[in-house]
Amino acid sequence: MNLVVADASPIHYLVLINAAHVLPKLFTKVMIPEHIVAHELQSPMTPPLVRSWAANLPPWVETRNPANPERLGLDIGEEHAIALAVELSAPLLLDEKEGRKVAKEKDLIVIGTVGIIERAADLNLLDIRLAFEALRRTNAWISESLIDEAIQRHARRVSDRSAGRTPPLPEK
Repeated sequence: MNLVVADASPIHYLVLINAAHVLPKLFTKVMIPEHIVAHELQSPMTPPLVRSWAANLPPWVETRNPANPERLGLDIGEEHAIALAVELSAPLLLDEKEGRKVAKEKDLIVIGTVGIIERAADLNLLDIRLAFEALRRTNAWISESLIDEAIQRHARRVSDRSAGRTPPLPEK
């Protein structure tokens, strides 16, 4: 994939677990809504590590506001990220359940933090178990069963590769 739009949550947690470096290896450009998501990442309530990262965005991150954001009954950051992804016909990095549902109704490809970690592990960019251990130490609201399923899927893909089969990358 080339371009992806990101809500704050996946960026926030990837920075916290020291895994944001995988993003430019998975996507050529990460777009974040400027006035909402970029500011959310720099909020005084955000951990200092994330604020520092957001204050010095890497060259593979670009900020842009959606031309036509719409009220969807979600957090405004999610709404702007969905609107920008629709405008750019780009996949969306988003964790929140309701936002994912709305984005999928708009025919967007949605990838959460767990899916990013899975994809990165499948490409040997990080150790999936260490990444999820680090994620567990944050305040991320991700169920243990979802993490366990991701680890099992990854293990099956590794096994398939070693047996000469080429499994598809995860969709979520």
